[in-house]
Amino acid sequence: MNIRPPTDSRFGAGTATHSLFDALQKHVLDRITPALDAALGDADDYLFDLSQKGDEDLGLGALREMRRARAQIVQGFRSQVTARFTVLATCRAMTGEGGAGSGLDAGLSLLSDQDLEQQLAVEQLAAAVLRTHGPAFEIASKRMAVVAGSAKLERRDDPLDPVFLASAMGHAMVDQNLSDELRIIMFKFFERELDSALGDLYERCNALMASAGILPELKASAATAQPRRAPPQQAQPHPTDSNQVEALQRDPATQAGAPQMGMPQMGMPGGAVQAPMQVNVADQAMFANMLGQLQGWRVAMGLNTGVGTAGPMGGMAAPGPTLGTNDLLSILSLMQRDAAPILPESGHGGDAGLSIAAQLRKHMGQSARKLGVAGDNVNLDGLDGDAVDLVALLFDVLLDGPQYDTRIRQKIGRMLVPCVKAAVKDRRMFLMKEHPARKLLNTVAEACEGNRGEEPQERELLDHVDHTIDRLVAEFNEDVAIFETLEQELRSFMAQHRKRFELVERRTTEAQWGRERLDSARETALRDIESRRGERDLPPVIADFLSRHTAHHLVQVALRDGVDSVRYDRALTTVDGLLAALDRAAARRWPDPACPLPEAGLLEILSSAGFTDAAAHAAYDALNELLARMAAGQAVPEADARIATQVVPVEQVAPPKLEVVADNAHLDFDAGVLDRIKALKVGDWLQLATADQRFAPAKVSWISPISARLLLVNRRGIRVLVASAQELAAMVALDKIRLREGQTAFDDAMHQMVDRLQSVNAER
Repeated sequence: MNIRPPTDSRFGAGTATHSLFDALQKHVLDRITPALDAALGDADDYLFDLSQKGDEDLGLGALREMRRARAQIVQGFRSQVTARFTVLATCRAMTGEGGAGSGLDAGLSLLSDQDLEQQLAVEQLAAAVLRTHGPAFEIASKRMAVVAGSAKLERRDDPLDPVFLASAMGHAMVDQNLSDELRIIMFKFFERELDSALGDLYERCNALMASAGILPELKASAATAQPRRAPPQQAQPHPTDSNQVEALQRDPATQAGAPQMGMPQMGMPGGAVQAPMQVNVADQAMFANMLGQLQGWRVAMGLNTGVGTAGPMGGMAAPGPTLGTNDLLSILSLMQRDAAPILPESGHGGDAGLSIAAQLRKHMGQSARKLGVAGDNVNLDGLDGDAVDLVALLFDVLLDGPQYDTRIRQKIGRMLVPCVKAAVKDRRMFLMKEHPARKLLNTVAEACEGNRGEEPQERELLDHVDHTIDRLVAEFNEDVAIFETLEQELRSFMAQHRKRFELVERRTTEAQWGRERLDSARETALRDIESRRGERDLPPVIADFLSRHTAHHLVQVALRDGVDSVRYDRALTTVDGLLAALDRAAARRWPDPACPLPEAGLLEILSSAGFTDAAAHAAYDALNELLARMAAGQAVPEADARIATQVVPVEQVAPPKLEVVADNAHLDFDAGVLDRIKALKVGDWLQLATADQRFAPAKVSWISPISARLLLVNRRGIRVLVASAQELAAMVALDKIRLREGQTAFDDAMHQMVDRLQSVNAER
């Protein structure tokens, strides 16, 4: 096939040219502007999460910056795109040649540090998205040059080029005075959204230009490029000096997706590519943050990328040979077969206080020597070293704290080596909430947390956990699908126990709801009676009648019909009538034909209080006689047997374990913690201190619509605490309650890993 060069194209200038420019501009704006807006929205969510955790560098201040500038960034981006198309169209109309300058560059000059950062971010973004869309962009770029009347457009002059699109966003941020860290984060989120939008953009633009006669013979040389698996032995660059660490922190998310890192795809033999799986942007950013701070943590912990002998605190071990991925997997498989416990019997801290990471490296060195690896110290390449240290740090955080005793730590610690193997093979474990290894670890932690084996069902569950881990250690080889199989089996077994516990929990919730309704009805009834009584000095018989029989009747009506019902209003009208008659008797103006006792209402109250018909009429007569004695100026009795109690008093409900002495103003709590507690939903978990100074999981089983108090139950569905949000916040301040950062044990540990890495690096 003979392909004519762009200069031979028969496409000419004129109205058709302007129409084509307008259509191409519309395609770009319609598809890339929403992608930019979505990226800014994702960045907003990420910064909000950081602000909730009190991040000092990228917290509330950065969130305010981003929200202030968001609309201007989108508008500035649209202006840059529109201006570029205008320049191309104008130059084509005036000279028949495309514009040579985009206005994004102002000639040659020394770049400031900020401009250099932006240029590097633009280049990395473009390189990342073109790995997927390179062939389609190549054709679109050639056709765009023909439309512009140029042999070739520079990358920053081509409005379809990712370099131009990223630069346009960067220049839209120039006038917003955003911090460098925030700008880089926004570039990374834009990269993800742009990668999703470019496929459709190039398809439509190519179709539009081909239909207009622009190089219609061009075809993509290959299908859309898919990420390829790197050779297993290929060593990835690793930050070994301050410049490399700074570069990794500047662009950590380039390692955040396993397909770009040469990692085999989950469940596919030999690293074959599987359909891409969705990764939460916030999780990706968190993972990138951990990678950026990992080297500083190694230095502080006296670790390097080697295995064998941990160096002194703050130092590095002696250099040695570098293990390939296959060799590392062989070492881990040997450790898995040997089943030697890495966590000591006395606790999870290790010999001489070594971290789990140091313990793991020590055992890996011993296993390497068994396989004939020479030298006292061997090294891992960057990616493998990251995977090993991240999993070790994960277990260090997960097993830290009083919620697990030594026996449970040992049980969960047996999963360390299989999880390291899974992470080496597929680091998406840290990115995907549905990763099989991650799900199994969550399920095992759920089964063990707060389970002390005190009941037969609890011991049975722990035995099943042991069986699950035994199978994992014995059967896991190359396919991580075994994690999914074991997780489903354990989850199914736990579901049988959960059904019994859910029944207990439902009864607990119903009982608490009943108590809340009863307490609320009593408070309302007493309040309504007191508001009508006012400052009156009532005879004892009348006071007793109102506080006992009338209050009981109002409570029953409120529970059955509601306080807005006709019956409740009728009962209050009866109270008003009784008090009005009492006032007239006290004024010696009774009996008053215009204001008799409300007989029907009083009989209804007495009947509700358990009086028979005859007894109710006798009590009514007693009230009449009492008023007559008052009107005659005679002494009234202290009591009357005819109005004695006819019902069994309702059993008083024991007060909650935690009570507010006066009001919430006297409680000491943090406002941010209170906001987090108010955001808790039914089904969320937190950690509640027990009598033996341990922490056990407690679930938000119910939130009262009456008092807004939260009912907390343990894993067996038994009530452990009922308290208001303010009371819970005060308990957090007293370290009686600990809030979880994530919904699962893995998520919670991930957040704690970030905090620990930041803390260690801040102390250096």
